[in-house]
Amino acid sequence: MKFKNISNYILIIILCAVSFAIYINSLNGDFLIDDQTTILNNGQIKDLKIYLVKYFKIRVGAFYELIRVLNWHISGDNPFSYHLFNVLAHSGCVILIFILCNVLFNNKALSFLSSLIFAVHPIHTEAVSWISGGNYVFSSLFFITAFIFYIKSDRSLFNLTLSIIAFSLCLLSGNTVATLPIMFILYDIFFRQKNIGNAGLTGFRILVLCLVMAIAVIFVGIFFVTKNNFMHIIFYFRGFGYLIVAAKAFVYYLKILYLPLHLGLYHPFAFDVVNIQSISPTLFLSIAILITAVVLFLKYRRTFKPLSFGIMWFLVTYAPYSNIIPICNIISERYLYLPSVGSSVVIAALFLKVWEIINRNVQYRTSLRFLCIAVITLFLGSYSTLTMKRNYEYNNIISYWQSNINNFKDGYIVYNNLAGTYYQMGNLHNAIAYCWINLMINPNQPYVWCNLGKVYTDLGDYNAAQFCYKEALKVDKNYFPAIKALEGLKGK
Repeated sequence: MKFKNISNYILIIILCAVSFAIYINSLNGDFLIDDQTTILNNGQIKDLKIYLVKYFKIRVGAFYELIRVLNWHISGDNPFSYHLFNVLAHSGCVILIFILCNVLFNNKALSFLSSLIFAVHPIHTEAVSWISGGNYVFSSLFFITAFIFYIKSDRSLFNLTLSIIAFSLCLLSGNTVATLPIMFILYDIFFRQKNIGNAGLTGFRILVLCLVMAIAVIFVGIFFVTKNNFMHIIFYFRGFGYLIVAAKAFVYYLKILYLPLHLGLYHPFAFDVVNIQSISPTLFLSIAILITAVVLFLKYRRTFKPLSFGIMWFLVTYAPYSNIIPICNIISERYLYLPSVGSSVVIAALFLKVWEIINRNVQYRTSLRFLCIAVITLFLGSYSTLTMKRNYEYNNIISYWQSNINNFKDGYIVYNNLAGTYYQMGNLHNAIAYCWINLMINPNQPYVWCNLGKVYTDLGDYNAAQFCYKEALKVDKNYFPAIKALEGLKGK
């Protein structure tokens, strides 16, 4: 599979066209769930001058928030410009991946195929088609840019400066910046050619690494302590049960990454709060996969560099969302946006390795080539179809929730999120109604009972709230949120 005579610009144009075409049907999507509170009901973003004077602060995510403010002044409550921005940002990431792979591997075929797989992958729909998921795309732009310039910083202080600037913009765009210094360090240790570049510049680069590592740790730490006030259900696991959950989630993420057939905001796997902590074969499978990945990374970092690099990229960028340190949702598809760069490189590298083996088979070369092209075409076509279908599911809140119900046999739990949406909008009676719909289908959901109790508490109906918290404890007697809420109701 030769691309040597094809201009990089032509390949980039093709990648742009594919990226945009795949997501063009997302441009008519509505504001969904978090978009209501962060955009439509957010008075802070509606006056640019007041926002810049009063609300804009140097912090994680500030730059993306500013982009959202600018979008409001472009189209107000029309979601088109927000969706267009996400699609353009995704296309930018696709182009940057092509450039990154070219810089790393000097292989157009690998670069093009890796970028193409990334462009059409269905796992990205939550980050691209959902307006509020766009910060994962936006921060990835600067993450990849910073890494490209860091690779090229061997001899040039200018490239190192550009890498620092991109790092700073990544810091202001999202928490993905936490792993960027680690990627710099691992690249230097395992992939950078030795004895190349100015020794003084190398020493200065090490100093810069220490500085950006310290800045990333401080800023991201402040972000999680001050802004991530609503800690997800993983914080309610007792003892070290969350480590079992983290291991199982790793396997689950790999499943939906390579076989993205059942997607949605609420994955029932993450809400089986009792059984999810049990020791099972999935736990040992996760450990085996992780050990195998590390062995492959170390073994092939010189002889099969793309495979090794792809594994490293995935594991490092996935780490902040692994919940080894519990800080986020157990399962969210948008968390895989940046890690999927690594998986795309791995898939492309393995395919091209098979193609190379086929070319050595003189007897069956033609038929095997045809079969190989058919397989990759079917693969890319299937991913593209799934992505475009998923985009339609983001068109409005009804299709959005219905798709979650259709995709999972336990999809009814999304009624809890719909209740949460109404709660955030101040419509407490609808929030109560959807909680009860959920509980009538399955009453063994302690977190739903707690959410319902919270709504009743806000309404001042403390007897109903107490009943709900006690029902949660009937399902799980050690459920911490219910215990804490009952303590808070004493004397009311």
